[in-house]
Amino acid sequence: MHERSLVQRLLHQVQQIVAEDGGGRVTEIRVQVGDLSGVEPLLFQAAFEEMVSDLFSSECQLALDIVPVMAVCDDCGQQFEIVDFQFQCPACPTGAVQVIQGDEVKLISINVSSDNPVEGVAS
Repeated sequence: MHERSLVQRLLHQVQQIVAEDGGGRVTEIRVQVGDLSGVEPLLFQAAFEEMVSDLFSSECQLALDIVPVMAVCDDCGQQFEIVDFQFQCPACPTGAVQVIQGDEVKLISINVSSDNPVEGVAS
């Protein structure tokens, strides 16, 4: 269950960002999780709920955005969604594809009590 270590690192990253931005009460942390990231959303959510009160108010919410796996064909350039782990271009049945989305765990934004989100933060 590596979700606990990911959540722990996320919470410390948020704490550092908020402190550098002048502090405030964190009300929401938005995270993007790809289907190919190896993260189980329910376990991630459970770890967050268990650990969030160590650093922030228990009212702080986690918003998880689950993103599909997207790829681009190396031969024809078509972008497409990977379904059922079929890593094959639907236009020119080649297996030469590169994943361009869906393998990430990314901090997207932090809302603090002033309602000024800190956006565009990569993890």
